[in-house]
Amino acid sequence: MIIATLRSLRWADYFLFTVIDPRALYRQIKSNDPRAMALSFTVPVIVAITELLTGSLMGRPTSFFFYKISYGWILHSMVLVFLIIITAALMDLIIQFMGMKGNVRELIIVINYAIFPKVFLLPLVYIFKVVNFAPGFFYVLFSLGLFIWSAFITIQALSEMHATDFGKALLIFLFPILLMGIFIFFGSVLFFFSGMGLISSMI
Repeated sequence: MIIATLRSLRWADYFLFTVIDPRALYRQIKSNDPRAMALSFTVPVIVAITELLTGSLMGRPTSFFFYKISYGWILHSMVLVFLIIITAALMDLIIQFMGMKGNVRELIIVINYAIFPKVFLLPLVYIFKVVNFAPGFFYVLFSLGLFIWSAFITIQALSEMHATDFGKALLIFLFPILLMGIFIFFGSVLFFFSGMGLISSMI
């Protein structure tokens, strides 16, 4: 059955819709296709190895590279999946607060597919690395551009999911980023002052 599904290429619709029509992507997810959830988790795994390879491409080759693409890949994939789940949960929180129906499962699937454009980072940066033309600059530029693309996919899917306008969908998208940003900021401040206090007590 799995082989038949692979041969049918029906699974490719999710990736195609992610790139060309995020609203159609959500409609495909909404059809309760059991493949959607499992297939979506292949994306963060692929993105994790892409980011690791791209990062390694920007630096000098070392023996640590083999640890990065084995243990590091597993760890990076787990962290990425964890962040996706947290993001989906926070989005669901603000969605319900706004009086709309939440669905964490669908949000996780949407976010998983939404980060798919990041797989293009490696080939794009590799071109400029080969010609040795400001690869660091283009690494940052393409990373930012692909993040915006992923954000657009998520916002469009959210808009379709809740039949809402772009502004509300944007607010839902930004909420987890702002909340985690505030948490990281105050956590960093507390860590800094705690560290300074510890150093002062040791002098």
